[in-house]
Amino acid sequence: MPALASKVKPFFVALLILTAFSCEKDRGVIETQLVVTKSSRNIPTDYNIVNFDTYDENHIFAIGMFQGSVGLFLSSNGGTSWMDITSTFNPAWNQSIEAVKSIVYMDESNLAFVADNRLYRSYDGGQNWTITTNGFQELPIFFAGKGDDGKLLFIEDYNSTWYVSKIYKSDYASSTFYTVDTLPPAVSYYDVGRLYGNYLMLLDYENDYHYSCVHGFDLLTGEYETIPISATGYDYPLDAMRVGNRVFLIRKEGKVNFQSLTDTFTDYSFYNFHSRDYYSGEYMGNYYIAVGDQTISTNINGKWEEALNTDLSGQQEVFRKVKKIAGDYFYVSGDKGLFFKGTFK
Repeated sequence: MPALASKVKPFFVALLILTAFSCEKDRGVIETQLVVTKSSRNIPTDYNIVNFDTYDENHIFAIGMFQGSVGLFLSSNGGTSWMDITSTFNPAWNQSIEAVKSIVYMDESNLAFVADNRLYRSYDGGQNWTITTNGFQELPIFFAGKGDDGKLLFIEDYNSTWYVSKIYKSDYASSTFYTVDTLPPAVSYYDVGRLYGNYLMLLDYENDYHYSCVHGFDLLTGEYETIPISATGYDYPLDAMRVGNRVFLIRKEGKVNFQSLTDTFTDYSFYNFHSRDYYSGEYMGNYYIAVGDQTISTNINGKWEEALNTDLSGQQEVFRKVKKIAGDYFYVSGDKGLFFKGTFK
């Protein structure tokens, strides 16, 4: 794929270590370096790798989008090589897919992902796929994730005043599922879900244009929360997670900030020195990462810095997803088959 090689190789081979420059050069601030390992981990495809999941550091299930269709890719060696299993997916289903909302890699045999409000599952390592139904119709599922209890969790989104959306669980290797809770009736369409332990973070932005809140649901207590946030119609969050008593918001227009659960005016370490959209964020245990359009940022040294040079010279890559894998290492995916393992130094 010559076009990809011409773009990616200068970034990942000639510039294996990229120095970050903070927006304000304070005396004594250590400049962060993004260290990319094994630059050959790129997936040989034109698909934009919009989401991925792992069940250990070596086993990766990645999904790409290209011209309205999905591409399915597996790696068993940490991304050094990839197997394209797109042909195992029903072409009739592929024609109707518009977006991938979530992806789950349970073990080497059991995989799942949500696209276009459907939950697709495989029980044989991706060789065959089924759409989850309740016996008479396809369930309108917007999110699926791995629970801490070893179960697959997935959620309906009916957007109905007369039918509550149910939260289900299932054994990874079983098509049988059962209801564990419900969401309030008549909630807005959800667009993004994040599961951390027993807490669900729910965002809606594509359908109702209400940007002034995000939603949370505690699976242990059954408590549904509406969390006010400071946002406009153009800097709404594309990803969010709750860590402790605050929410980490990853936004459009180059904005990243922390916010309390109750006060829209309480922002911590607000970060915005470019207008490029952020798509995904991750909590590494003692610092955060945000990735987006030509940008990878972190507050590993106590203040937000770019891990790419601030003038973006030579940087054209779009980074779609970041996920912690082990220790201080993380995987990042992006457009045109972009995929690599990295850390900060």
